[in-house]
Amino acid sequence: MKKIILLLIIATVTQSDAFSQTETQKKYTLFNPVPREKMRDMSTDRPDITESPNSVDAGHFQIETDLFKTTRNKSNGITSIENNYNLANLKLGLTHNTDLQLVVGTYVNSYEKDAVDKKFNTSSGFGDLTIRIKHNLWGNDGSKTAFALMPYINLPTSKENKNIEGGIVFPLSVDLGNDFGFGTQVQVDVLKSVQKSGYHAGILQSVVLGKELTKSLETFVESYYNYDFEDKKFDLSFNGGFGYSVTKNLKFDAGFNLGLTKNTDKVYFIGFSFRY
Repeated sequence: MKKIILLLIIATVTQSDAFSQTETQKKYTLFNPVPREKMRDMSTDRPDITESPNSVDAGHFQIETDLFKTTRNKSNGITSIENNYNLANLKLGLTHNTDLQLVVGTYVNSYEKDAVDKKFNTSSGFGDLTIRIKHNLWGNDGSKTAFALMPYINLPTSKENKNIEGGIVFPLSVDLGNDFGFGTQVQVDVLKSVQKSGYHAGILQSVVLGKELTKSLETFVESYYNYDFEDKKFDLSFNGGFGYSVTKNLKFDAGFNLGLTKNTDKVYFIGFSFRY
């Protein structure tokens, strides 16, 4: 944590002049879109857990979705499985440095099964809806570092959830040169308490290293942990995957999240990102 705080301070000092926008940047809005020839390179929050600090260009739309994502967890002989179909993040660029995001669980199927594969507690339908706003503080236009704030609120639109929760994400990226990129984030969650009334805190911290193998193909390795202050539970995962850019506005990806601690989820997914 101390190293990340130090990195943030260094990046703030070196990029302090990036807080001011030019008049050209200010004029582009949702209703006055950035011309297509002036758009930045597409930046996505997927496929890793670590979010990108870069926002969608003003007046443009971007979809990032898990075409299929399966989450598995085994505890005390019971296997819990959740399958997401088209778990989509719909993004809309509002200003030069800010976008609005709606994360929609289009269709979710979940169930549990015992040692003889007998299914129970089966549920299916629409998932939760998460509203996020990403505001880039610096580095949106190709600096060596970039940093953003992204508050979010999760609305219980699924059958299984009845609680409103939220939090804020602080993503940072660093261009290491030689086609290597480093990213990290700290995420603070406000979670509904189960053992008592009210809410409690959770924290997620991640680090990711990406490498551009060719102009179209990239890969990454990542690790992150979750800590729940109510349950005193610590989860650690190792992640990996790749992305393939068909065009500058269309990219497919696939990857995995493997739990390294006991009873931590194992996740496998395939998806794509498209910008218009």
